[in-house]
Amino acid sequence: MNDKLCRKGMGQPSAMTGVGVYRPRRVVENLEIAQHFGIDQAWIESRTGIQRRRHAEPDETLVHMAAEAARRALAQARLTASDVDLILLTTTSNVRQIPALAPAVAHALGAVRAGACDIHAACAGFTYGIVQAMGAIAAGCARHVLLVAAERLSDVTDPRNRDTAVLFGDGAGAAVISQSEVPGFGPPVWGSDGAAEELFVLRPAVNQLTAHDPRPFIRMRGRSLAHRFGSLIPPVIQETLNVSRMTWDDVRAFVPHQANLRLIRQWSSDLQLPGRVVTATAIVDDGNTSAASIPLAIDTLFSEQAVRSGDLALLLGYGVGITWAAMVARLP
Repeated sequence: MNDKLCRKGMGQPSAMTGVGVYRPRRVVENLEIAQHFGIDQAWIESRTGIQRRRHAEPDETLVHMAAEAARRALAQARLTASDVDLILLTTTSNVRQIPALAPAVAHALGAVRAGACDIHAACAGFTYGIVQAMGAIAAGCARHVLLVAAERLSDVTDPRNRDTAVLFGDGAGAAVISQSEVPGFGPPVWGSDGAAEELFVLRPAVNQLTAHDPRPFIRMRGRSLAHRFGSLIPPVIQETLNVSRMTWDDVRAFVPHQANLRLIRQWSSDLQLPGRVVTATAIVDDGNTSAASIPLAIDTLFSEQAVRSGDLALLLGYGVGITWAAMVARLP
């Protein structure tokens, strides 16, 4: 157990005690998308790094996927739903917006006494949720917080838009964050830049309006986003290490939001990560799952035996809006 995360004067400390995920049944290979658009499947992988992604079936609703991931996280933490004091749910793809989804997840789990609310921070939602869970525990408002990220991005991906159809996948991940004698998180580094919100929006297509279909679809300026994050994020990563008084020698894994494999590899190279640090690249098999990508990536690292319980990982969420949040975390 690493004591470098210990801090004084910050209230009740907390740590991640369980992680669980849910991946939809249907696997969509690049070949299927390539045939739909009449393009070469090798072009998809060379551009995005993605080989396949999951698309949810009709019965795999946001609430269903969220609840399944949550049950697995609770099981790892050796808790039940009745132990949960607060449920935070983050998603980009809840097109109904109101009512919030978190109370429905609480109901599905049987967490009848837990507080529940949604977080809107796009792809940074999971790490934003960690910060809010840390705050609730530090303030004495909760002992156990269940943080859930669930996405059905296939619902908001225009099937006629090649640039977005190749990118996004569905899935859910959850983490239990609990009171701890020894802090399991370093100080978070977070921020926002609302001046760039036009780079990614949900907007109905023009021909949908005439057909009375109100569903919004993703409209994004991918190159501009990649350029923006390419220069914005490296200083955030370095600051995260600095405020935790750490170097890469202290960290076992780098787990960024899985948005673009080329960006991930670029940052790993530019930051000169030592060979002992494993970089999460779950995007290859999951696609971009927005808020759910970090817990899904943690699950993949454990499945590949690339990390062990107690290892330290630098978690980095960044999303449109623009939002970002990062911290060093001890893995459960």
